[in-house]
Amino acid sequence: MTVVPSPLDSAAHGFKRPQPVGPRVEWWILAILVLAAFLAAFVDSIVGGGGVISLPALLAVDYPVHLALGTNKLAATGASSMAAVRWTQGGHIVLPLALALIPFAGVGSFLGAVTVLFFQAEFVRTLVITVMVVMTIYVLVRKKFGREDRFTGIRLWPFAAAAGLSLAIGFYDGFLGPGTGSLLLFMFLGVTRFDFLRAAGHGRILNFASNLAALALFAIRGHVDYAVGFPMMLSMMAGAYVGSHFGMRHGTKWIKPLFVAMTSVILLRLVVF
Repeated sequence: MTVVPSPLDSAAHGFKRPQPVGPRVEWWILAILVLAAFLAAFVDSIVGGGGVISLPALLAVDYPVHLALGTNKLAATGASSMAAVRWTQGGHIVLPLALALIPFAGVGSFLGAVTVLFFQAEFVRTLVITVMVVMTIYVLVRKKFGREDRFTGIRLWPFAAAAGLSLAIGFYDGFLGPGTGSLLLFMFLGVTRFDFLRAAGHGRILNFASNLAALALFAIRGHVDYAVGFPMMLSMMAGAYVGSHFGMRHGTKWIKPLFVAMTSVILLRLVVF
C-alpha cells in the first residue's frame, strides 16, 4: 500500500531540512528593503495593506515567491505585534473581544496556508476583489460610516458573526493575503460598530494572530530568509510604532481617507498583477 504524505508531514520534513536561503543581498539592497519595510509598516499599522509595498520589494530582488511570502510574514509579524501593543496601550482595545476572536483568525490563517498547497488562488482572488470594490464604494457613499463609536458591548449574534468572519478573513490571509487588514477593519466597522479608530486597533490584533499562524507554517517548510527577514522586522516594528502613534493622534479624519486610498491600491494590485 502506498502512503501519501500529508502536507503537515511534508511540513515537518521541511523543518528538518530547510530549503536554501534567497539570493545574495548586497548591503544597499538590504537598505532599500529595510526602508520599504518601514513605510509598509507605517501604513499597515493603521489600515493594513503594507504587503503591497514590502512583498513586491522582495520579489523585485529575485526572491522565489514562497521565500518572499515567508520572509515578508516574519517581518509583518513583528510589525503587527508592535502595532497591537501600541493600540492596546492607547486604550482603544476591548480586550475580552479581541482575545476571544484571536483563535478564529489564527486557525483560519493556518488552514489557508495549508490549503493553498492544493488549490489555485484565482477563485478566492476574484471573490476578494468583488468584496473590496463593494466595501470601498460603501465607505465612500456612507459619509458618516465609521465616524462614531456605536459599540454597546459584546452580544451573542454580533460576536458569532465576527468569529465567523475572523475565521474566513484569517483563511484568506494564509491563502492569498493582500487586503487582510482592510477586510478586518471593515468587519469591525460593520459588525461591532466601532469607529475607524477602534476598528483599526482591533484589526491589528487579529492581523498579528493570522500573521503568526501563517509564519509558523512557512518557517516549518523552510520558506523564511532570516538574514533579511530580521532586519526588515526591526524596521517594520519601528514603522508600526510611528504609524500607530500617528493613527491614534489624528483619528478618524485621517484613517478613513487612508483606508480608501490603500484599498484602492490593493485592488489595483489584485486586478493588474
